Amino acid sequence: MATSAPEQTNRDPMSDSKMETFPEYHQSHKKSGRLWLILCGGILVLVSGTMFAMGAFETSAAPTSTENSAESPSQTPEPKSPWYQPLTNMVSSWFPSSSKLPANVITKPVTRGKFRITINERGFLDSQRNETVTCEVPGSTTIISIVEEGVSVKKGDVVVELDSSALADKARQQEIDVTQAEAKLSTAKENLEIQKTQNTSDIAFVELSLELADLDYDKYIEGELPQERDKITGQIRLKEEQLARKRESYEFTKRLAKKGYRSQSDLEAERIAVTQAEIELRVEQENFRVLENFTSKRTIRELEADADEFVRELDRVKRQASAALSKAEAEYQSALLTLEVEKEKYNEWLKHIELCTLRAPQDGQIVYANSNSGSRRGGSTEPEIYEGATVRERQALLKIPDLTKMKIDARIHESMISQLDVGLPVLIRADAQPGEIFNGVVSQISSVPLSGSFPNYDIKEYQIAINLTDPPERVKLLRPGISAEFEVIVDDRENVLQVPVQSVVQVGREYYSWVVKGKSLERRQVKVARSNDTDIEILDGLTQGEIVVMSPRSLFADEITQLEEILVAELAEQGIDESESVQEDSSEPKANDKEKPGKPKGEKPPGGGPGGGDPAAFFQRMDKDGDGALSKSEIPEPMQASFDAADTDADGSLSLDEWKAVAAKRNR
Repeated sequence: MATSAPEQTNRDPMSDSKMETFPEYHQSHKKSGRLWLILCGGILVLVSGTMFAMGAFETSAAPTSTENSAESPSQTPEPKSPWYQPLTNMVSSWFPSSSKLPANVITKPVTRGKFRITINERGFLDSQRNETVTCEVPGSTTIISIVEEGVSVKKGDVVVELDSSALADKARQQEIDVTQAEAKLSTAKENLEIQKTQNTSDIAFVELSLELADLDYDKYIEGELPQERDKITGQIRLKEEQLARKRESYEFTKRLAKKGYRSQSDLEAERIAVTQAEIELRVEQENFRVLENFTSKRTIRELEADADEFVRELDRVKRQASAALSKAEAEYQSALLTLEVEKEKYNEWLKHIELCTLRAPQDGQIVYANSNSGSRRGGSTEPEIYEGATVRERQALLKIPDLTKMKIDARIHESMISQLDVGLPVLIRADAQPGEIFNGVVSQISSVPLSGSFPNYDIKEYQIAINLTDPPERVKLLRPGISAEFEVIVDDRENVLQVPVQSVVQVGREYYSWVVKGKSLERRQVKVARSNDTDIEILDGLTQGEIVVMSPRSLFADEITQLEEILVAELAEQGIDESESVQEDSSEPKANDKEKPGKPKGEKPPGGGPGGGDPAAFFQRMDKDGDGALSKSEIPEPMQASFDAADTDADGSLSLDEWKAVAAKRNR
């Protein structure tokens, strides 16, 4: 914390006689002060540059002490001063910290109290639950009746009746198609049953034929064939016996004829009888041979072929039966599906007829869904929703907002969006309810900006939603579409030390105030935090009750300008861009800045080098030959003593990574 210096400390002894008033002091010392500053500026550049460079390399080369950390592990190290602090202190020391109090100066006290940061915007009220009644009838239809706009309805009340006559005609035609489909299904079912019975009969017949063929085969093999054999064999034996007797008779007659007891005709008759018996025997023997070699084999083969044919016939009949059954089943399934499709179409038409009667999905107030887009585009301004109007499928007919749950839709500029968070409290003032304050909370913040509108297409705004949290009986006082002003409370704290924003001046990254000390003024460095439209929070440098000067930039313009010129010159000599040290707004701190509570302004930016700023840029400025490495001769002479310690790979040059390591150790 900066302390108040004694009123007469470090003052020129001649100032008592020369500085009668604050303006006269600056006028008389204007030329001499500038010459003095220019003379000392060169000395300061050399001294400060050497101090920064040596400090960077000594930090990187010095080993880390483990004894101190072991002795006090719980101690938190003191935060290092910002990189520009020594330079700022040196520059500030050339200017007297106190001066006489000018006449007619405006002052304000340092106060402690309530500190609030808010965002004020306007938006439009809408319901959190906006139910839309939509026409879901295909094609187009006509509104027969509709509830008047503004009427309050209950959930389930009929709000719109649409013309359903054409739909009823189509439903009746579809009912006929359903009846025909049912008849086809019945026929297909009967055909299926008939086919099943026919298949059973056909298969049974072939199976019986196969069984009979097997029996015929067995009958011939085991019955008829042996019978034929026995019959022919018997005939052969009989013929053989008859032949034997004939031969005996022939021989006996032959002996008798020789003796004269028989005639030659008798002998010839006996011979003929023998010949006939031989022929009959040969016939029977041939019959047996034909039976064994031909007839039996042929008959057996025919019986086997008949049996095999019935086996194949059985397989063929089964396949035909299966195919016929599949066809009958497919026809049945087709008829069944056709009936289902026709019924679905019929039910769909009935559903469309039901959709012609629209009911309220929730309690609320009727609002016609007239877009009125024609009024903005130069087209027709006639309403779209009324009795007798033709409406199309998916066209919105009515909106029924829930008036017990309201919200505000608004747009917030991108410069303020970082201050918003979901859950922040909001105070709402509706134009239709003057004097009434409603409460709300931020419920939604869009993640992407909205498209700009004519003519400001480059303006980026974010959509936010604010839900009202008041009881339903109070919320019902509002209506959708009403304009309202809202105040988002970003920060609201008690017992905060604060001063007017006009009493603080920014020089570089430091902030100053001029404090009244009796009849003189003391320039005081202060540490600030957040600010609102009127005040800024003070973290250090001022105490409650002290008096500060308003608008010091206009009163002490020369002093502030000289301070800024020297600071810029010093930074330029060290190769540091002015933009790295001086913020865009070098006047009073901005109201509603985006820093979070407790975050002091003017902190050192991350990634600074040994002398502050970007280490890569500093490295590039010192790399004279542009080879991407720093030799020992390219760095300032005070740094050369620590060159070997920084050169970790011992290649005789410093790479960018080694230089960044030096910068990182310096910043810790």
